[in-house]
Amino acid sequence: MNRLATAVAALAALTLAPGLLTASVAAEPGAPQERRTAIRLDDLERGPDAAVPYRRHRTIQDGDLRRRIPGRQPDLLGEVDGGYLVTSSVDGRTTLRVLARRGGDRVLGTFGSRSRSFTLSDDARVVLMRLGGRARSTRFMLLSSTDGRDLARLRSPRSLWPLDVTADEVVLTSDDPRQVLSWSPGSGDVRIVVRESGGLADLDQDVLVRTPRRRGTQCLEMASLSSPREAMWSRCADEVPRLLSPDGQHLLVSERSWDAQDLRVLDAAGEQVARYRIRDGWGTGLVHFEDEQTVLLGVESGDAGAVVRCSGTHCELASGVAPHPPR
Repeated sequence: MNRLATAVAALAALTLAPGLLTASVAAEPGAPQERRTAIRLDDLERGPDAAVPYRRHRTIQDGDLRRRIPGRQPDLLGEVDGGYLVTSSVDGRTTLRVLARRGGDRVLGTFGSRSRSFTLSDDARVVLMRLGGRARSTRFMLLSSTDGRDLARLRSPRSLWPLDVTADEVVLTSDDPRQVLSWSPGSGDVRIVVRESGGLADLDQDVLVRTPRRRGTQCLEMASLSSPREAMWSRCADEVPRLLSPDGQHLLVSERSWDAQDLRVLDAAGEQVARYRIRDGWGTGLVHFEDEQTVLLGVESGDAGAVVRCSGTHCELASGVAPHPPR
């Protein structure tokens, strides 16, 4: 799922971004994979700009390019053909639009005042709109990211959340009962993938991160969508899965809060290969794998924030430190 950004070689074989080795970051002693790298914005040297666009308040930043999102409660969903897919609120209604990189915009749809969330597919062809209803019911609309056409709809009496989205299949999860489901928009069929809840999925890479609870502790189990009952590894540490690497073999996890200060990168065997601790600040919720080996983190400290690039035990600034932290 676009997100999100999101088996790779061991971090000993990392290809670091230019200047990354010169970053001034404190790391605890021990083997590289065991060290906790402290991130303080004041200590980091400036590296290249982030390779992905991000948002500061109402403004999209993409290298030297700046685009302002009209309306209130702005959100950047990702890049699409011709520009950036964004949402914002005007007079209590949510507008979905494409902002062209060099000016102009195209409205794909305007929706009512009820709470909605959007998920853009990795190939940027479709966007899934989720609408929570009464008594835990859920409605989904699969829309074209080109013209906003309504491609398919799904209603459920349960509370469902998307894990991954493509034009041909949508992976959903439910906590009551605990299940991962697959919806085929073309036929309308819904089937049970596994009787356990999930945290992340990647249809292209055939990856499923299950999220069972064991003795009151949140666990993570790496499996495949094709063999969802067979866990490749299991880890019980009250962590939340945040993002999969583009090849599906690295997993970014954090403590159980959206503004987490402690984040870890796990490899294909579930072993920690990097750990980052934000000092004198907190995460903004922005997380992205810039490539299979490098993560981008939104970090806020005081009234300012920046995008931080980390690989192994080394970190650097991937943006300037400025007001309105990146999200």
